[in-house]
Amino acid sequence: MSRIDYLVTGAAGQLGRVVMAAAKQRGRTALGVDVAEMPLDQRAAIAKVIAEAAPRFVLHCGAITNVDGCEQDALAAYRINGLATAWVAEAAATAGAGLLYVSTDFVFDGSTAGVPYPVDATPKPLSVYGASKRLGEEAVLAHRRTDFYVVRTSWVFGPGGKNFPRAILDRAKSGQPLKVVTDQIGRPTMTHDLAEALLDVVDAKPAGGIYHAANEGQCSWHQFAVDILREAGLGHIVVGTQSADELKRPAARPTWSVLDTSKLAKVRGKTMPHYVEALRRHLPLDAAAQVLQSQTGQQSQTGAPPPATDSPLRGKQY
Repeated sequence: MSRIDYLVTGAAGQLGRVVMAAAKQRGRTALGVDVAEMPLDQRAAIAKVIAEAAPRFVLHCGAITNVDGCEQDALAAYRINGLATAWVAEAAATAGAGLLYVSTDFVFDGSTAGVPYPVDATPKPLSVYGASKRLGEEAVLAHRRTDFYVVRTSWVFGPGGKNFPRAILDRAKSGQPLKVVTDQIGRPTMTHDLAEALLDVVDAKPAGGIYHAANEGQCSWHQFAVDILREAGLGHIVVGTQSADELKRPAARPTWSVLDTSKLAKVRGKTMPHYVEALRRHLPLDAAAQVLQSQTGQQSQTGAPPPATDSPLRGKQY
């Protein structure tokens, strides 16, 4: 019996849905699982699913990504983002499968302002979310396998479900005033471009370890909001400014989290598209996803199941 190519965790999530669709477009066999099929708080369930699926590679996209929610439920964050990742890595190793774990720029504290973070920079997370994801990284890297990867990304957006561009457009169209922070700088990353980069890594099988994946370009959240309105034909709407301190979020965010993606670019032979170009592709796809959602209650043009909504920790807040 031949092995399937990929098992994708978090397959009902914003990124997982797109990874599943991208795998299908490449002619790969993939099994997508989410909380219903493989609850990440159950070690035995993780081991059973991965053993029975016998994939060549596990792409671990499943996570708790609500940054502020993690501060309020640290135990859940550490259990799902940290401990469960250790269980996934353990099960993958036992099954003889490679592993790619999607991590975050929030493992850094922003202290290198002006200099993009290389893959070997020392992590210093400011939040429970960042610390829990770093715990997951350590669990993967501890295996020292040549086919185990940690891929950090940043400021992820994509069609379907909650996303920053939609949040900005919804508020602008409602007539409510807009104020967005100016003192956090990063690299927005579209799910479609990220999914292709992740699959390129597992297909190319470079040396194991850490890679950074993000769209080209960097901006503040304020500039990103301005870009969104301009590309949506609403450039006349004024975006007010505020500092992160004024916003008073429960979780601290790095003021600078620009990732150095040169290592990944060498593997792929190219960089990822600029975030503004990605935004232009995102907007019509997200508009179509909104129409589909209103008509059917489902959220993706990919044909994958809609994202799970059982936990308030699943979605990011903007």
